[in-house]
Formats: sequence, structure tokens, C-alpha cells
Amino acid sequence: MRHYESHQALECTRLLVALGLGLCAVTGGCMESTAPGDAASLLTAEHGEAATRSTGVGDERCAPRGSGQERSPWLEALAEDGPYGFATRDFVFVDETRPTPANGTFPGAPTRTLPARVWYPARPLTAVSPPPNERAPVVCGGPFPLLGYAHGLTSLGDNARFFAEHLATHGYITVAPLFPLTNANAPGGPTIGDVPNQPADLSFVMQQVAALGGADADLAEAVDPERRGIMGLSAGGLTVLLAVYHPVLKIEGIQAAVAMAPLSCFLGAPIYSRPLSSLVLAGTSDELVPIAGPRGVFENAPAPVTLIELTGGIHTGFMARETPFVANTDTLECERLLSAGPGRGGAALAAGIINGVGPGAFNPTGCTPLCSQRYTQTMGATRQLKLARAATLAHFEASLRGRENVVRLLTRELAEEAQDVEVLTKR
Repeated sequence: MRHYESHQALECTRLLVALGLGLCAVTGGCMESTAPGDAASLLTAEHGEAATRSTGVGDERCAPRGSGQERSPWLEALAEDGPYGFATRDFVFVDETRPTPANGTFPGAPTRTLPARVWYPARPLTAVSPPPNERAPVVCGGPFPLLGYAHGLTSLGDNARFFAEHLATHGYITVAPLFPLTNANAPGGPTIGDVPNQPADLSFVMQQVAALGGADADLAEAVDPERRGIMGLSAGGLTVLLAVYHPVLKIEGIQAAVAMAPLSCFLGAPIYSRPLSSLVLAGTSDELVPIAGPRGVFENAPAPVTLIELTGGIHTGFMARETPFVANTDTLECERLLSAGPGRGGAALAAGIINGVGPGAFNPTGCTPLCSQRYTQTMGATRQLKLARAATLAHFEASLRGRENVVRLLTRELAEEAQDVEVLTKR
């Protein structure tokens, strides 16, 4: 075991205390956390008061400077799993108040059926989450913030796990629905035209999780109804932006949002109707959603909003995909997506965005044809996912738990040490 200088060990301890990564004791049927979990812990870390518990001595991230092993401590702490394990449960929610529109050969339906998976904090008994039918109990220590995840076009919803698993270990509950007409197996084929209906889908499934009863009442009881956020990727990122800003489609009662590589080049300034704590993550080598779109979101959105540009990052990097011996993994994803006819439903998309706002809400003049530009990927998927996970957790910690220092310190660290990240903030 390596032994490090005491001030390095103390630095590591402060990081862990600030994130609530203390030791946990198992009592009865749930896990009780003994780690401090409020903003006071962050102030303790920032002002250098002695930490009462050390759980990180010997960790490589606390190596002495100049050892050749030093890494960004806040990035490492935020990207690592938290003190909890995670588990999942599957549901099928049916919204009987809203229809599913006709789509190609699909005649439509009077309701919207939303299969959903919920990730939640559980006892860390194994390295792998138990299957949903084992019904692992929710860990003690709640209530926990509730998040909704929106998947992209032609997705099967499985990409949610790259963020939902990590967030669950840090004390978040995430529900990820499979949208009726944008998933890969949608009746009539996936269509972008149903995206304007998806903010209400997210709101609905979040309400359903918070109202669960019977055998799942423990999950509902673990939800903090006053702390809610949303996140999404690609067309799911567009869903998030509409849920945050659109005057008609916005979700009430959310306090934070993360949009990853959001499809957004056509969003006009009139849709940005309210301020809400938002984070936009984008790769500068994204071939599906060129960086101009996310930059436009940052320019038009009211404060507070942050744009984190991942230099050389790509679209599929947010899905942990990387193909060797190609200039950009996105090129392969472009071939798959183009073969699925992603342009279907464009008129319905425009109509849904314009509704209640006016024609200025949809302005495609700044858009380029899908996958028409080629870029060189310079950021690996592992690095990109680490950065995205850390930034997402930091944003929700600040916005939903009042831990503003987490974002401030991570941002400062990235600005000083990371050559492949640019952070832009409006406050």
C-alpha cells in the first residue's frame, strides 16, 4: 500500500467529505449513511477545517504532485461512484389523458404507453445491480432528488444507464421512459415529429414514480418531490430544452436540467421563456449535432446556463461508444441513422415547436444537413464519459442540493488543468 504525505491525504479526505462519500453502516433492512450530506460539508472542505473521517488515503488521485500520478481531484471524485449501490425496477405507465398520434402504418392510439426503468440507490452488496425482478430495497438516507431521462431518436433507452447508474450511487432516483414514437421499435417507424409530446411524457412518469403504492411504495417514499431535474441526449436533449424553456411545453416544478448534444440548431429565441439552472454538454467534433447548435442554446437561453464544450468530443461518446481505426465513431452512427430515415416527422416537429409561440420559434436557417460535415475525433469515449458524468453530477448537486461549491471548484479545476474542455457560464 502506498503511503502519501499527510496534506495530500487530508486533501483527498476533504473532497470525499464534500461529496458525502463517507463510510456507511448497514442497519436492519437498509443502509444508513454516516457521511455528512449538506452544504456545510462543502464549506468545511473549502476552508480547510479538519475532516473527521478519512476514506481516501491510498487512492491514486491523492498522489503527491510531481509523482507522475496526479490527476484532477474534483473531476476524479465526481466521476467515481458514490457510497451507495444501485438497483432498477421496471414499470409500464399509461397516460390515459393524451393520445399517441398516427405514424405511417400505425393508426394512432387514444393513450400514451410508456415503459420505464427506474434506477435508485440501494445497498452496495454487489458490483453489479441486481435484476429488476429481485426488487432490492431502497437504501436509507432519503428522500432523494428525482430525475427524468429522455432518450434520443432510434434509441432503445439503454443509454440512460451510463448516467442513471452513476447518479444512483450518489443518491438520485432516475426514471427513463421509452417514448412511444421515437424509440427504435416505434410502430410505423421512429419519427422526430413526436418530440413535442415528450416533455409531458417525462412529467407524467416522474409523477407516477412519486405516487407508487403497494410493493413499490418504498420507492415513492424515497422521492423528494421538491427536488426534481431532467436530462437527455440528442433528441432527448431537445426534449429537455423544450421542457425547460418552451412557453407551452415546459414542465413545472423542476429546478435543474442537463442537455447532452441537444438537437437544437433550429430553436428560435422566442422559445426561451424562463430562467432555469441548465447545463449544456457538447463535443466539438460531433457529426450528428454540430457544435453551432449548442452554442446557439447558450447564447439565447437566459441565465443561469452553462455550456461545457468537450474539445474533440463526439455524439456517440456520450453513449460510451468508440470504434478503433476510424477518424470519428460518429461517422458509423451517421450511416445507421441515415438508413432509418431520420427526417420523417419534420413538419410535425416544427408545428409542435411553433404552437403557442409563433413562427419565430422554429428557424432552421442555421442548420446544416444531417451528418454532412466530417470532423476528427480527438477525445476518447472513456474521457468524454468521465467528464460528462462529473459535470452532470456537479450540476445537480449545486442545483438540487445547494452545493454550489462543487460546480465552482470543478469549473476552476477544469479551467486550470484540462486542455480539452472549455466552460462558458452565464449567471
